Amino acid sequence: MRLHPSILLAVALLFFTGISCTTPGAVPEADAADGKVGYINLNRLVRESEMGKKARADLVALRQQKELEVERKGQTLKLLREEINNRGAQMDANEKKEKVELLQKVYKEYQRLVADAKEDIVREDRELVATILRQADDILKTVAKKKKFSIILKDPNAIGYLDEEVDITDDVLKELNKK
Repeated sequence: MRLHPSILLAVALLFFTGISCTTPGAVPEADAADGKVGYINLNRLVRESEMGKKARADLVALRQQKELEVERKGQTLKLLREEINNRGAQMDANEKKEKVELLQKVYKEYQRLVADAKEDIVREDRELVATILRQADDILKTVAKKKKFSIILKDPNAIGYLDEEVDITDDVLKELNKK
């Protein structure tokens, strides 16, 4: 069984913090708080921050624009297919061949447009999330220092139990929304 690196780091930190506090000449209780481990929910940060809400609205607008482009190309494809199906028997061989080739070309363009639209939306989403997280990073560090946390975990999969007192998401959200 392989443990996630975040879990190993947290266990090691807790283990060494525990040893240093129980050995002779241990750090006084007030200074032991420097070994605290905290947590931030990045999904909530992106979803609930004002910046995140605006980014989501921008992403919805981009998605609608891309869907409209895909729909238009799909209509062109549909009309061409219907023309071949309805009039194909009446067309001479060259005209039918040209229409079929045009249909294949438009279909390839349609597939490319769909793939590009999906890729653009995913890329834009990643960039928006990264921008929010970059802006929140300084705030995260400030809040963590103020609350005397030594480590802040960002990976929800590395956490089995979370005491609400170590979750600093609300504090970071408040500060981020002030920006």
